[in-house]
Amino acid sequence: MKASDLMSVDIIAATENVSAIEVATRIVLGAINGMPVISKDDGKLLGVVTTIDILRAIRSGGDLTTIVAREIMSPGPFSVKEDTDVNEIIDLMDKNGIIMLPVVENDGRLVGVCSRSDVLKEILNERFVTIGMTRTVTRTIGERP
Repeated sequence: MKASDLMSVDIIAATENVSAIEVATRIVLGAINGMPVISKDDGKLLGVVTTIDILRAIRSGGDLTTIVAREIMSPGPFSVKEDTDVNEIIDLMDKNGIIMLPVVENDGRLVGVCSRSDVLKEILNERFVTIGMTRTVTRTIGERP
């Protein structure tokens, strides 16, 4: 089983200049623990903003309406390719306390995310088949036609 089998492709990513309050709102409304940050120009992964990054900004007296994602993100996050094996994904998550791993193409462009729950759901559903449901990949920033 590979990352491409597990990953969520319908994701929300922030561009580097989005305000922290917008990122925080999306995280809360989406009931997610973090959000990838990508370049507006080419869709390449730049970092990840997690709930703890936002809480640190609040604790230090930051104004989430004036801070941008680039200022609070964790730059250069761990990421995996679509062909990364599930055991490697689990190892990365376990050894580094990672809840969500961005999935990128060879050029660094974000194509999905693998969360702990994505991995667990796929492992538990391995013996079942869903009929009539397909994954779709939509065109993203920086994708070449």
